[in-house]
Formats: sequence, structure tokens, C-alpha cells
Amino acid sequence: MSDMGTAQQAIDLILHQGLRENKFRHSKVLKLEKSVPGKQDKQGAIAMYRSKKQMAQSWGTVYTSKEAVYDNFASNTHWTPNVFNYLTYTDAAKHYVKGAKEQNLSQINALVVDVDYHDAEERKAKFAEVWDTAMLDVQFIPTLILATQKGYHVYYVFNDPVFVRRHTNGQLPAVKAAKAISNSLKRFYAKRLPAVDVTCNSFGVFRVPRPDNIEYFDPKMTVDFQNLMTWSINFANEQRQSKPSVNTVKRHFKAHGVRRQIDQPWFQALIHQTNIDQKVGYGRHNTIFTLALACYSSNVSQTQCFDILDEFNSNLKHPLATQHVQKVIRDAYSGQFHAASREYVNALLETWVPDADRRVYLQRSQTTWYKYAKPRSERVNSHVHEWQADLMAYFNQRIDQDNNWFTKTSLRHISKELNICLGSLTKALKKLIDQGLVYRQKGSGRQATMFATRSSLLQHAMELKYSQRVNYWLMVARFLGPTEQLLALQRFSLASDQDTVKFEQLRLVDTG
Repeated sequence: MSDMGTAQQAIDLILHQGLRENKFRHSKVLKLEKSVPGKQDKQGAIAMYRSKKQMAQSWGTVYTSKEAVYDNFASNTHWTPNVFNYLTYTDAAKHYVKGAKEQNLSQINALVVDVDYHDAEERKAKFAEVWDTAMLDVQFIPTLILATQKGYHVYYVFNDPVFVRRHTNGQLPAVKAAKAISNSLKRFYAKRLPAVDVTCNSFGVFRVPRPDNIEYFDPKMTVDFQNLMTWSINFANEQRQSKPSVNTVKRHFKAHGVRRQIDQPWFQALIHQTNIDQKVGYGRHNTIFTLALACYSSNVSQTQCFDILDEFNSNLKHPLATQHVQKVIRDAYSGQFHAASREYVNALLETWVPDADRRVYLQRSQTTWYKYAKPRSERVNSHVHEWQADLMAYFNQRIDQDNNWFTKTSLRHISKELNICLGSLTKALKKLIDQGLVYRQKGSGRQATMFATRSSLLQHAMELKYSQRVNYWLMVARFLGPTEQLLALQRFSLASDQDTVKFEQLRLVDTG
């Protein structure tokens, strides 16, 4: 649990100088800057919202000074961390905010990744996984991680704001570049975490830092825009090189004699129904979830799946709200299920498709059916990856409690604490060590074994003084793999050389 000072420090770091320091009227601070010749105070605007429900309705408040934000952030849940030129209201009562569009951006302060899980319990269990992903292959460490109701908002705050200038042809190069970086971030997360919202607005509304939601904050870990862009370009190039062609995918399915679920007649039958609603048996939610699982099992991207099912939903006589469709698709792509269940498909066909057509569809289908996975609480045995998640959470908790970058304990003690047999524990720990996520140094004699996580090693390195960092980074580089070794040393060179002149952001984009 953080204090109000930490939350205010995080807000100040994110906003940079995008807003006036003090209120234009009714300020509690004596305004001495008016007497200083040539003093110019930036006048941008952000919006804040008191609840997620009000945020969905654009019912919020416009703020143009840091002083006003500091006075009110504790009573708000969401905000726009990036600053707009101006914001206004659509009604005379000043309830509904308008103007929060990317064409109206004044400066881009941070990029945020939205990670969602099924509930708060799973969110807590997955923090170590989120943290490890957030380091972007050991190249960057996030500035801020906020807990949401069922997930996290991971902030990458720029060390200097990216100012938005309109090109002579009307284009916004800085916005285009930042959006490309944001898309790379979301795709990178989605490869490792199944619960990432890849469709969220890159410059939209996110959780505001408050004492009750700050999970991690390090003001020193700001990100250089140019370095992050270089990472984004390299990541995009790697994705293009590794993406299989359409012909390769077709040959793959033909060679194995397997038909994708989206090519099955039952999928086509359901996707063309328009009378599905919530009143009878298996309704809209179940239908969209089943169709989304079919897309997931057929290697359709989450973005393409949303395009398909958004059109399907729009054709319904009683469509769902778009945010509900997005949530159902995220659940389907969470990795908990393999594909559409035959039981659900039969029930949906029986409810919405005429008898004669239904028999034809089922006869023509040659689908490999899967059962829905039971929740862990309902199973006797656990999977190895679940033990791995438990171990990562355990190590991070112990390291945090010890206020150090490592913890000392024994395998027998861990086995007793987590209720894992030594055989399963050893197997799960070996996988984590092989993946480079955990470092183990056995103690001599009766001394306990020392354990550290990759994230704790890297965070400790960032906190060391320059004179101490060289030998430490060499040790970390030996611990990491050959590829990550180079990345770690690159990160060291970027973070440690105090005399290196920073690249100017405006050299990145053609501002005319």
C-alpha cells in the first residue's frame, strides 16, 4: 500500500509540464510566477472520471492544472494520462466530456498496456508473470504498474514528453509513431499473456495512480522514446519474418487432414443467424463465446476475431454492447479452453437452427471436439505451469518481504509452504531455471539455498551506483542466455553512461 505522496509523485512524473502548475482561479498557492518576465505556463487539459461506469458514459471532469488534479485524484478512478490541447463538455451542466481524440493531443506522456484476468484472485497469482513480461526481453523496465479490478495497467512513462505537431499535409507523425509502438507493446504482451486487451485505445482512459492501486512504482525507470521505437521496429520486423504465409497454413491443414472449426458447417450456420437473443436457453453470450473459441482454435488472431464477431453482433436484432463482445472474446482467448465444445454447439444449433438444417450441419462436420477445462479449484492435480506460477509468486513475495534482491530458503520449506510434493517442485523449478526466470545458488553445508528471479536481479542492477554496476551486469549477463546477454549489456550502456547526449525526440519524426 502506497501513500498519497507516492501517488502524487507518480502523477507529476506522468504529466510532466503538460498542465499549469496552479489553478487559474481559487488557487491555494501564491502565484509568484506572474512577476517573472517571459514566464509561460503550459495550458493543456486532461479528463478524470469517478467510476468505470461514468467513464464508459464519458461522464467526467476536465482539469487544466496539476493543483486541481492533486486535490481530486483520490476521488477518481480513471484519467487520461496523455494531455490534450483542450477538452470541453457536451452539455450545459458540464457532465459529459468531449474532445479526447488523438487529433487533439498536445503531448504524449506514456503508453499503457491493459492486462485483464477473470478475477482478482487470478490477477494476484499472475503478477510475477506480468512483471516478467513487462521488462520487454530485459530491455526496459516499466515505470508504474497499477492494479485494476481484475488486472493491471502497465505504464511506460517517457523521460521527456513527445510533443504533437501537425505536418503541413495534416498528418500527425508523432501520434503515428507512438501508436505503432503501442501496437507492438500490446502484440508483445499478447504473445506471452493471453489476457491482454489488444483493441484498447492507445491514448484513451486508464486507471489513475492512487494509494490503493499502486503495485509497483520506480520514478527512475522512465523510458526513452527513441530507444522504445527502435525496440518496436525490431519486434515488428521479427514478427513479419516469423509469420507463416497463407499457402503454408493451407498446406499444414491439408497435410494433417484437419479442418478448422471456422470452416465447419455449424460455424457458418450460427454466424448467419440474426434472431439470437438473451431470452431463450443458450443466448448471445454463449453463441459469441463459442464462435470466438472456434476462431481461437483455428489460429485466427484476436483482432480478426473481433472484426468477424463485431459484424455478427451488429447483424443481430438485439445486439450486445461492444464492450461485452470484447470481454467475451478476451475470455475465449485466455488460453483456458482449447476450442468450441460439442455440447455447446449442439445446444446452440438445437435452439436457433431448424431441425432439418441442423442434422445436415452435424453430418457434414468433422470437428475434433474438446471438453472445457475445469477450474484449478475443482481439480485434484495441477499442471506444471501452475506450479511454476505459484513458485514465481512465492519467490517475488519472499524477496519483497526480505527487502532484498534474493531470498534464502530450502526446497523442503517451499514444499511445505506451497503444499507441493518435492518431485513436482523440483520439476517446476528446473523449468523456471532453464527458462532463465529463476536463479539458484546452493548453500554450502547447512546454509540455505539462495533464490533470485530475473526481475529482481535486473531491478537491483538499476539501483546500483555506476561504479558498482559493471561487475554486477557481467554476472547477470552470464546468468542470462546468449541473446539476452547482449540485450542486458545494451541496456546497461543505455542506462549507465551519464555523459551520453540524449537523442532529441523531434529528430525521430518529420514535423515540417
